[in-house]
Amino acid sequence: MKRTFWMAVACVGLAVGTAHAGPPTDFLQAQVQAVRDVLAVQVKPATPEEAAANEKLKGIINPVMEFEKLSERALQKHWPTLDAAQRARFVALFRELVFHNYLKRVRSANEDYTVVYEAEEAKGRKAASVTAIAKTRKAEIELVFHLATGDGKIWVAEDIVIDEVSLVENYREQFNKIIAKDGFGALLVKMQDKLVDLGGIVPAPDAALTAAPTKPATP
Repeated sequence: MKRTFWMAVACVGLAVGTAHAGPPTDFLQAQVQAVRDVLAVQVKPATPEEAAANEKLKGIINPVMEFEKLSERALQKHWPTLDAAQRARFVALFRELVFHNYLKRVRSANEDYTVVYEAEEAKGRKAASVTAIAKTRKAEIELVFHLATGDGKIWVAEDIVIDEVSLVENYREQFNKIIAKDGFGALLVKMQDKLVDLGGIVPAPDAALTAAPTKPATP
């Protein structure tokens, strides 16, 4: 199931079929095409060209993934217990971890995929879901993209449900187990280690948030 889950995430960036008309679906198609354009250029591993391609992909993916909301939902009950610095650190690591996990799968995928967008459902003026079917030679996988937007903002993905398994819930289950056993600090360490294993660079802590708070002057 885990391999199928990530292969489904990867296939979104590899091919696209006929889409149901509508702004949210048009948005997804445009993002997929942008990813495909970058992946169409073959690059050798561990080269400046690959690093440049990865930065292009990050520039496409990061703006349309609502990582603050994704992080809050992935941690759920633990989120209110964190201070601003802890939240910022988690979001930074989560963003890099999701990207490099995706990158690993999309770079290693060697099958041909098609993605056919089948349905679009408005959920008020600022939210929508788009259902697509990812087809490989061996399987068909349903993907439901949950999107939201604000006034004048682009659509952003708040979750992707793959064969009835939520991306957010998939991470939440893993995070809850680690926090319950070893605490939030251990989760950050494990995220950093996993990011390094995936070939990513651990982002530096935000100095403005990690600096010790100043004490008020004594009158």
